Amino acid sequence: MAFSYDPTLASDLDWVRFLIGDRAQPSVLEDEEITAVLAEEANKYLAAARCGRFILARGRAGVTSKSVDGLSLSYDSSPDGAYGRYCAELHQRGCELLLPKGSRFVHLF
Repeated sequence: MAFSYDPTLASDLDWVRFLIGDRAQPSVLEDEEITAVLAEEANKYLAAARCGRFILARGRAGVTSKSVDGLSLSYDSSPDGAYGRYCAELHQRGCELLLPKGSRFVHLF
């Protein structure tokens, strides 16, 4: 399995890694996994939304709590948390790109 990321965003694979925040090793998703999703989805935003949901399903949306000295950080990595809402926004953007100009997307979930 491979990992690659070009910060110039030369390919859709790079765009998906950028959009889901999986830009460093060890990566959550392999290049081959992202490429397979890109082959199935209509655009990079829908692919990123799907990959983001894979990350959520694996419980790997990021650190849920971290403490260093007197500082403590925590956040919600559930599907209803910030990352889950971000994935829903990516999905919405991907759907909007598929609509004819002037159409309006209605988010049903």
